[in-house]
Amino acid sequence: MQPFSAKKMRLSDVAYHGLRTAIIKAELLPGSPIDEKECMERLSVGRTPLREALQRLAQEDLLLAVPQRGYFVSSTSATDFFQLQEFRLQAEVWAARLAATRISDAQLDRLAVLIEEARAGVEAKRMEIEWHLGIDEEMHKLIAEASGNTYLAQALTRLYALSVRSLYVSRMPVALLFEDLKDMVVIHEALASRDPDKAEAAMQAHLSVSATNLIRPVEPARHARVETRK
Repeated sequence: MQPFSAKKMRLSDVAYHGLRTAIIKAELLPGSPIDEKECMERLSVGRTPLREALQRLAQEDLLLAVPQRGYFVSSTSATDFFQLQEFRLQAEVWAARLAATRISDAQLDRLAVLIEEARAGVEAKRMEIEWHLGIDEEMHKLIAEASGNTYLAQALTRLYALSVRSLYVSRMPVALLFEDLKDMVVIHEALASRDPDKAEAAMQAHLSVSATNLIRPVEPARHARVETRK
């Protein structure tokens, strides 16, 4: 999932985002070795920026560094998702509470712009899973940033990637914005009101409903849920 900003990225960032997306979407399966030469050719980067990206991904637990053998995609499962979700729920709720008292007007405006982008995509019935996940991740990143706690924001970035990857690997349904857009609006309203209790409740409802939907049977006729299977 690529970041939304159009600013030019460093080559190490290009390698990082390219590999991160491939790992999250299970294009690189758990246990797969990372072929550095192949990655350099596919991502059009040199060895140094690739190594920087690999180190970042290992720090985020998406890769496992094995001495004398190289890097391997770390393992994951459906069980991991639910354990991650338990942890992430508490961390996201805390971030929302902090953000309610610390978010700037500029950050609120950025969230409003993101919601309008999401609304436009929903009205256009966009179905690309990467776009839906990108919007959702950007919302959570923005709120984590607004919490003013750098360590919390870093932890949530890691948790988000691990959670989504476990969905792809386990072939569980991924929540799309057709149902989640209203949650984004409620969260924005709570943050704009500078009310920590409302912000906490809004975030808890958003994540709890998403988790509940994941264990419901998917209804193929509805466009609100899409299987990650291709």
